[in-house]
Amino acid sequence: MRALLARSVDQPLTVEEVELPDPGPGEVRVRVRAAGVCHSGLSMVNGTVAPPYPLMLGHEAAGEVIKVGPGVDRVRPDTHVVLNWAPPCRRLGRTA
Repeated sequence: MRALLARSVDQPLTVEEVELPDPGPGEVRVRVRAAGVCHSGLSMVNGTVAPPYPLMLGHEAAGEVIKVGPGVDRVRPDTHVVLNWAPPCRRLGRTA
């Protein structure tokens, strides 16, 4: 697959071919159709936040599930999904 990578602070971003392992327990692989690079991503590129490099950008995205790992039962291949870094509360009716 192709990914937008940052290799160090304030260096040009590159689109590169990367290989991903198969999804592990509770994980899915998503074919991303659209992704944005938000302010937190830019903060990692410019050094405001110090992540380990290389860094794959685009954690807010939309696409389709193409593969599921063991124990995944809420989605299946061809399910359309949106991705976000914030973990869900996983409880219905939660207001805060």
